[in-house]
Amino acid sequence: MKNTLSQCLTVLLFLTFFSATACAQNQLTNSRFETVKLKNGKNLNYAIHLPTDYDPSKTYPTIIGPGDGVRGDSPSYYWHGRPSDFGWLIVETPAHFAPDAVNQMTQLLDHINKSYNVEGDKFHMVGYSANSANSFRVGIALADRFHSLVGVAGFPRQNPKGADLERVKNTKFYFIVGDRDQYWMNASKKSHAYLKSKGISSTMEIIKNGGHVLKEIDGQPFITLMEAMR
Repeated sequence: MKNTLSQCLTVLLFLTFFSATACAQNQLTNSRFETVKLKNGKNLNYAIHLPTDYDPSKTYPTIIGPGDGVRGDSPSYYWHGRPSDFGWLIVETPAHFAPDAVNQMTQLLDHINKSYNVEGDKFHMVGYSANSANSFRVGIALADRFHSLVGVAGFPRQNPKGADLERVKNTKFYFIVGDRDQYWMNASKKSHAYLKSKGISSTMEIIKNGGHVLKEIDGQPFITLMEAMR
């Protein structure tokens, strides 16, 4: 009886694992997990989720977001599920968090531009919560490479001044935050007001009844918001 029960549990666990694996594979049927050989000899991992009907001769709006860039790492909350359904190129990378983040990001963007047909040869940087500090820092330093810098919720810990302010004059800022997320909403409002006062393009989207994790815009609703940044 014990052996039979053990065998049944083993089969059940196997089927559960197989189903979960199959589901994940189905969700990521048009995802690639690649590496960039950096100038320092190290490899930088990144994942790129291609549209279901990807055509290399066409141009695509392209998101750069945080992630481990390896198989098995779940796609970001805001485009998880079926990231290939949205018609964008979505890149996930840990480059934001490296000690030489600006240098690594520069090499990654160069590589993506050479390998894929990126709309306008510029990207959309997306950061959320605590990691938005790195996303905005790197994005501001490389503002000429980005159509937009987006926080969901997120804001630059240091507003651009001097040379940085000059760099971002042609870059759009987008703050998406829930109205119940008081700290992040207030901080985003301050950055938004500062940028507007300096003549920089800045947009705020306050999600009604939204908390810190904005489940209301998961998936296609988030991509629909991003369309305004193109």
